[in-house]
Amino acid sequence: MYGERLLCVFEQGNAYKILFILIAEVKKFILFADADDKSTKYVSLDTNYFASQTLFHDLGTHRPIALDYDPVEDRVYWSDIAQGRIISAFFNATSVKTLFYCNVRTPDGLAIDYIGRNIYWTDTGTNRIEVGLIDGTGRKLLIKDGLDEPRAIVLDERNG
Repeated sequence: MYGERLLCVFEQGNAYKILFILIAEVKKFILFADADDKSTKYVSLDTNYFASQTLFHDLGTHRPIALDYDPVEDRVYWSDIAQGRIISAFFNATSVKTLFYCNVRTPDGLAIDYIGRNIYWTDTGTNRIEVGLIDGTGRKLLIKDGLDEPRAIVLDERNG
């Protein structure tokens, strides 16, 4: 297993903030999104101090929410709830590409299957869970009935 995921929800005033953290073992870092700042950031765990570094910033009207990392291609994947998109880029912030956008409204949750080369996401705007190949093709609807604003998604990589 390459990493462990941690979802933190905390109250701030009258609203809840969601912080999705990925702790990766291949590269030692914590990756997180700051939707209000419209940025994604990371903290290196290879140093004696823990200061966040901006990975992607100044994303215009974008609001990154969920993140995951593919250690095979060294790519970061994130969902953008403002634009209704699933986006990826190399960890060095190059080769940014939109993978899915048609009929994507509010992609709140996202998970990468780095072994099967799939990306799964939840959409609270359409009440669906979908999957596609991480190259942006092969999109399929997995669940559309009985969901009420699905948010987070986690894969059990150890047990399939």
